Amino acid sequence: MNGPTSRRRFLGAATALGAAALVGGSGALLAGCGDLDRQSSPTRSDPNRGFGGTLLEPPFTKPDVTLTDLDGEPFPFIEATSGQLTVLFFGYTNCPDICPVFLQTIARAREAIGSGPGSRPQVLFVGVDVARDTPEVMRAYLDRIDPTFIGLTGDPAEIDRTITHLKMPPVVLEEPAADGSYVVGHPAQSTVFTRDDVAHRIYPTGVSAEQGTRMEVWANDLPRLDQGIWK
Repeated sequence: MNGPTSRRRFLGAATALGAAALVGGSGALLAGCGDLDRQSSPTRSDPNRGFGGTLLEPPFTKPDVTLTDLDGEPFPFIEATSGQLTVLFFGYTNCPDICPVFLQTIARAREAIGSGPGSRPQVLFVGVDVARDTPEVMRAYLDRIDPTFIGLTGDPAEIDRTITHLKMPPVVLEEPAADGSYVVGHPAQSTVFTRDDVAHRIYPTGVSAEQGTRMEVWANDLPRLDQGIWK
């Protein structure tokens, strides 16, 4: 497999510091792992009735792309997620904070919900660092958090097309350190598709203190989203 430079250009340190720019009307952020996203979300007193994240009006449609699951099988996104509550997140397995915190938060929220609506969302983790996020590495990574989470990879162009369709900033591979390691800037949000096959809400990787813990926000929202309530 080609090295990371074959996929996306590196950014110098100064450029990387400015990479977390707002993009379009979605409020999407690019996160360099190591700096947890602090984007604020609606408080419980606002018209969103206590929902977290950002309401999308109009909602996002699903990207017509085909990724690859960890068994090497095609994952046609529209077909494979049809009629399901689906949480989509882009990240990488070497991320020191944002990615594991987010995935563990979703896992804890599912435990808190227990059973019934919202307790079994389809959680999709797309590895954007294709040089290091191999199927074997991703499987071991997700198994440590929640073995029901679905890891996806694929052609870098197809991953990029998915990100672009959802109005997120592109993935950026930063200049490698002396030991060859490098940080990956990736979208600092998750997209939730409800059973009507569109996304009515996007969620930053962090939530404001006024909303309680991240886990509480997801435990509060997932049951309602699963029942077709998003505002």
